[in-house]
Amino acid sequence: MGLDKWIKTDKEEKKSDKKPKSQKIKKDNEVKQSEIPIKLSKYILLCTKCKYQKTLMKKELEESDKFCPKCKSKMKLK
Repeated sequence: MGLDKWIKTDKEEKKSDKKPKSQKIKKDNEVKQSEIPIKLSKYILLCTKCKYQKTLMKKELEESDKFCPKCKSKMKLK
């Protein structure tokens, strides 16, 4: 048993220095993307058959969103 596992070589130190720089770049890109405001609309959908109510926050409604998950009938916007 030696102290090899506790002693870092020059190559290992250089590798450990490079990793945080790449992680910093990724974090900066994520911050820039999150600063852009996304305009979401609130949609309240109501099923006419079973009276199921669903609230969605999306840019636009899709066709699949307009169908009731319980009874599979069309839902109306409230």
